Amino acid sequence: MLPEKNWTVYFSDTVFNSRDILILLMVSLIFIISSVVILKARFSVVDSLENLEVGDVSSQDVIALSFVSYESEIATEEEKERVANAIPQVYNRPDPKVLHQQQELANQVFNFLDAVRADPYATVEKKLIFVGSIQPVSFSQEESANTINLHDNAWLSVKQEVRAVLNASMRSEIRETQLTNVRRQLDLYISADASDLQRTIILAIAEDLIQPNTFIDETVTNERRQQAMDSVEPVVMAFEKNEIIVRAGEKVTAKNIEALQALGYQTPESTNREIAATFVWIAFLIGLLNYYLIKYHLDIIRERRKLMLLIGLMLVFVLAIRLMVDGNQTIFAYVLPTAALTIMVAAFLDPQLALIVTILIGFIQAQIAGNSYEFLAYIILSGLIVASTIQRLAYLTNLLWAGLYVAASNTVIILIFTLFENNINFEVLGAQLGAGILNGFLSTAIALIGFFIVGNTTGIITYIQLLELSRPNHPLLKEMIRRAPGTYHHTLMVSNLAEQAAQQIGTHGFLCRVGAYYHDVGKMMRPFFFTENTRPGMTSLHKDLAPETSAEIIISHVTDGLKLAKKYRLPPTIQAFISEHHGTEVTLFFYNQTVNAMGGDESLVDKSKFTYPGPPPQTKETAIVMLADACEATVRAVQPQTAEEIDQIIRKTIETRQKSGQFNECGLTMRDFELIRLAFNDFLKGVSHPRIKYPKRIQKDKVINAKTSIQAHKSD
Repeated sequence: MLPEKNWTVYFSDTVFNSRDILILLMVSLIFIISSVVILKARFSVVDSLENLEVGDVSSQDVIALSFVSYESEIATEEEKERVANAIPQVYNRPDPKVLHQQQELANQVFNFLDAVRADPYATVEKKLIFVGSIQPVSFSQEESANTINLHDNAWLSVKQEVRAVLNASMRSEIRETQLTNVRRQLDLYISADASDLQRTIILAIAEDLIQPNTFIDETVTNERRQQAMDSVEPVVMAFEKNEIIVRAGEKVTAKNIEALQALGYQTPESTNREIAATFVWIAFLIGLLNYYLIKYHLDIIRERRKLMLLIGLMLVFVLAIRLMVDGNQTIFAYVLPTAALTIMVAAFLDPQLALIVTILIGFIQAQIAGNSYEFLAYIILSGLIVASTIQRLAYLTNLLWAGLYVAASNTVIILIFTLFENNINFEVLGAQLGAGILNGFLSTAIALIGFFIVGNTTGIITYIQLLELSRPNHPLLKEMIRRAPGTYHHTLMVSNLAEQAAQQIGTHGFLCRVGAYYHDVGKMMRPFFFTENTRPGMTSLHKDLAPETSAEIIISHVTDGLKLAKKYRLPPTIQAFISEHHGTEVTLFFYNQTVNAMGGDESLVDKSKFTYPGPPPQTKETAIVMLADACEATVRAVQPQTAEEIDQIIRKTIETRQKSGQFNECGLTMRDFELIRLAFNDFLKGVSHPRIKYPKRIQKDKVINAKTSIQAHKSD
């Protein structure tokens, strides 16, 4: 969860709050992890053999398409294991300590049995229990009874025979594997004078006391086996062309997988080190991109849909790199239309950002293609050309030219790198040139498809959408023509005025034109409350209304416009012209009426009731439409007679809104305002046909200047 308290970081001259930082970090981490998974995961949509694993049943006969030989790690390990197992285990000499240990144990057993046999207070049942519980010798019930009841001389003979059997048998080598056979032969060491009863007791005691006395020498054994393994040469496996590697219906073995990898049907799984290196590499590149965004495009970070669009487009092309570039310079790598990414980022977001993104994607593709400098130059040069050709909201003709430029630059790069080769394969060169030219046309085609998809899913405006919205037969414009023809005529004037000014300062004129078409659509809900929709001589509907009510009606054309915009699904970029073209201005005419009615005491008037909801213009385009709207309305209301009067109206309009802080967030400079003023002058002088200013007109200048602001607000 994002923190409720918002702390602030100052990065260079940029104020960067905690929410921006966390969003950027989360999106970056998603991109990094997704890219690593895409680039290093084992998958293929082209070859189903890529997904075969050990234990799977093959659905088809897999044959070798060409002769191949390779050193088999699996077969080599099997051979090493075979020769190691062939080396016998090395045993040490018999350990005399074992015999001494077992003799001591025998004495302890005899002492215990002597005590039990001689116990005058224990019953027979107790003695049987004692004998049965002795460790480590085990007696049966019958053997326990015989041991207790045996005559003293016979018992003494048993003890001597047990010691003799132990001494005779354990002086020879006894291995763990030989223990059973040695115990079976103990009867051979017993004296022939022993009775059957004595012989049974002797064997019961001696069998458990006999233990191995010869053990494996692990060190020597391992050394000999390691020497044998080291002498094994790598095993070479070979498959002839058309030889079957795996038959249909057979289970896939590890050797089969190794053969598939050797033949190029599969790629080995990425090692942890490769994954870590890829993670660090992608993180470094995305870190550079974040630095650029923070320093120059904080607006993209704060406008989440743009940030998600940028990351989404980059991930799509990372996936395309994985699918079309497999570590070799295949023909698919030359076809990969990376320039389409440049076109879309330039048209949707910013041309300079598009170049940065293209360079980053170029480094990724070059690394996947085997650190190829050719692909790096191939991508970056085309990206540079596209970024210089495509501007924000690019025209369709720009896209077509961009595709041709990309095809030409690809051709040049391919020819240049071919000249560095000693032996030129003209067949391969022809295929590469064809792929490079196809790349240019695919880039344009994919970019056009992207325009349709992005424009209809993200709300980010595209040139194609602007074309659709600019048609006079758009349902919302048709409705405005029918219900508020005066307002429609006003929007046409504002659109021409705004487009001309936008072109002068280098921002997007067509966006200004289309935005101006819709900025006043809310007026058609109550058209006759606005002067441009009233006929000459018609009494104003505001005459009998309270100033607060009139102000509410005038201001409502913004909120009504937004409702209509959402109903007709206008993009958010166009909706901004509706909400921002008055910013947070005050309807001065009605506000002053109310103040005068209160005896001039402004503290008695709620100014918020006379203030537009805003926000102030956030972009240069909406700011230009604000000025164009105000200047056109004022000129229409005041009807100036000279060019100087028009210029005074324009200057006054700009200065008034500058002082009220309407342009603090739009990015317009003082130079921009001067160019806008000159553009407005040229246009309004052309449509107003002002006369030459005679001396008597000079006396009226102050009166016109005083009326300008009031008339403009009244006309709204």
